[in-house]
Amino acid sequence: MDILVEILESDFCPKCAVVKDRVMKVAKEMGAEVVVLDPIKDTDRITQLRILTAPAVAVNGKVKFAGVVPSEEKIRKAIEEEIS
Repeated sequence: MDILVEILESDFCPKCAVVKDRVMKVAKEMGAEVVVLDPIKDTDRITQLRILTAPAVAVNGKVKFAGVVPSEEKIRKAIEEEIS
């Protein structure tokens, strides 16, 4: 099964860089595709996901984290939930 992880980040958000690094690391280990959403260019997708705050992480179209910095383990579990 293909796994798509979407990250909403913002340049002025200090938490976003940490979340992006963690998601990229875990996704690479698990073979998941990662798309970084741009808060200006990707407003349609952000609205579809109903994301209201950054950083945010969605897995296969389901928002798993918003406004928090999840651990690598929590990110791994969120991806695993969508695999099974």
